[in-house]
Amino acid sequence: MELEYPGCGLCGSQAHRALFSARDLRYGIEGEFKIVECLECKLWYLRPRPSTQEISAYYPGDYAAYKKVPTKQSAFKKALDSVTNAYLQLFLGNVFPTYYFSKHVSRFSTPGNPPRILDVGCGSGKKLAHLMKAGWEAYGVDFDERAVANSCALGIKCNAVTNGQEIPHAADYFDAVMSWHSIEHHFDPFATLSEMHRVLKPGGYGIISVPTGDNLGIRLFGANWGPLEAPRHLYHFTEDTLSRMCRKAGFEVVSSYHDMTFYGLFLDQEILESIENVASAHGIKIRIPRIDLLSTLVRDFMLPFNKYLGKVWRGGSLILHISKP
Repeated sequence: MELEYPGCGLCGSQAHRALFSARDLRYGIEGEFKIVECLECKLWYLRPRPSTQEISAYYPGDYAAYKKVPTKQSAFKKALDSVTNAYLQLFLGNVFPTYYFSKHVSRFSTPGNPPRILDVGCGSGKKLAHLMKAGWEAYGVDFDERAVANSCALGIKCNAVTNGQEIPHAADYFDAVMSWHSIEHHFDPFATLSEMHRVLKPGGYGIISVPTGDNLGIRLFGANWGPLEAPRHLYHFTEDTLSRMCRKAGFEVVSSYHDMTFYGLFLDQEILESIENVASAHGIKIRIPRIDLLSTLVRDFMLPFNKYLGKVWRGGSLILHISKP
């Protein structure tokens, strides 16, 4: 495999210290990498990492983010989704991009013109489809052709890009931008953020989310942390390092938020998968049964306390609200 040895993606320093070695524990694809910390700015990143030509091998055909979203639903499923989204809106309406931008669509609209939003790393297109129903004109970009095809099938104006610094739209084109658990996959996240800043209108708004790099789970489980996802996650941000990168790209940081629920993955990927990884590291192969309903119930139970639990656990998502002056 062709590997590369990058410097820090935030400050450019080559000075670093190794934290721990990491492998692809979710899909079992071969390769060993190191998570290092920049000695200058404290950003965590992968070194060495696969080259841009090699990284696609670590995104298998069943990669969750690229699964096709059903275009047809039963009446029962539609009703259930409506109730679920109403409940989530109660607690996440001022934080999560799907609910925030649905709630504030009129703020970005002008008479006769729906507001435009861009999702960088749009994956299946599910979030943008939600926003289209709320009145947004939805655009997306993604590295993966499957993601682009799935998003286009939902009516989203989506383009394939080879890297995040090639957003194919004019400057000051969008009223809002978002990126949900994508920036950490980018080889040059600062260039991506700079490009997002370019295409956003002055006064425009953005929401960026990444897995947190300083949560208690990663400190407890280390290389066995389920959401570590080496080598797909090339960077592990803290509130400080992501905020500094956004400001360096020209954004103002409006607010920050640590989410604990992340659609029920707290129990599945963070706890159960990490326990399985610890057992595997000791030669014990186990598979803890996953019950989707249980994960959903745990998430729904925690939601009223999410704001406070997130500050303690600092996972599974760090969310920044940003704006362009």
